[in-house]
Amino acid sequence: MSESIDNKNIDIVASNDTQQGKCPSCGGILVYSPEREMLHCDYCGTDVALDLTPAEVKENDFTEWLQHSDMMCKEETVVAEVACGQCGARTTFPENTTSFACAFCGTPIVLNKSVQRRTWKPEYLLPFKVGKKICNDRFKKWASSRWFAPSEFARQLVAEKRMKGMYLPYWTYDADTVTDYSGQKGIYRQVNRIVNGKTVSRTVIDWYPVSGSLKHQFDDVIVPASDSIPPEIANVLTNWDRKNYVVYNEQFVKGFLTELYKKDFKECYGNAQKQMEGYISAAIRSEIGGNQRQIYHQETSYANIKFKLVLLPVWLSAYRYKTKSYLFAINGRTGQIFGQRPWSIPKIVTLVIIIAAILLYLL
Repeated sequence: MSESIDNKNIDIVASNDTQQGKCPSCGGILVYSPEREMLHCDYCGTDVALDLTPAEVKENDFTEWLQHSDMMCKEETVVAEVACGQCGARTTFPENTTSFACAFCGTPIVLNKSVQRRTWKPEYLLPFKVGKKICNDRFKKWASSRWFAPSEFARQLVAEKRMKGMYLPYWTYDADTVTDYSGQKGIYRQVNRIVNGKTVSRTVIDWYPVSGSLKHQFDDVIVPASDSIPPEIANVLTNWDRKNYVVYNEQFVKGFLTELYKKDFKECYGNAQKQMEGYISAAIRSEIGGNQRQIYHQETSYANIKFKLVLLPVWLSAYRYKTKSYLFAINGRTGQIFGQRPWSIPKIVTLVIIIAAILLYLL
């Protein structure tokens, strides 16, 4: 519980009394509060404690699940899914609403377009820790500091405040790897010679053959289970405290949207392998040493491959400027900010002219 909460004014009750999402004191709707890290009733102030104990994570065997004709997990669930007609994102429908705007592109979505979908039930999640007020303040500060964005763009962002809490789906992979490699290691050497009575030095490279075997155990290689987040944001939205996963409990997602996966664990495994291969290549170069390195052959065998489906918390704000959509994201655990924005050509041209004028004056 947050230290800022006044315990004297809060009625904390056990979470097993609220399986239907109703407040045990007044019957109101309970939603998860990131600031309190528990369920909260806005009507009477009742708080309901949830178990935040880090889970003892159990992975699924990748080879075993490849044998299944369908991809349903030991536990599956049926959800009301809505698909955005503009960007294709698939999300759950918010409770007690009949329409809402897509968190990824801002396009309006209506309830009559929802369908029932059987889906792999998430196994673990990281609950939100950063609240909406903090996110809105950071959003406002970020928007107002985009000096080279069009002025009307910043004003529009501050006025809209469309921040939505969203749980994004990720597959994670573990693997034991052994990589055999061969290549060359280059060592710099200085060579001196006399030219016109003067000593001239130049650098040459001596190459030596190298080979070896590198072992590595990968744990929790994270791969997005959809492509709704642009790569420039998804590639940096990686700072997750993965030791604090809790067992999935639908109470944590109350008051938030959940994106449903588009890609199953088989589709995303190739992406995980690319991440592993990139790490292995860097590790091999480090092991080879020297001033320069060349890898001619690299072959990796994978064993004990495991996977799981997790949900990770992100605050999103999608907005349109003229004909293009832009996305702003905040890590729901750390508050780190990532955002897209348009560029103001007149502002950039003005800056270039000012710099050029200063340089000409100095000359």
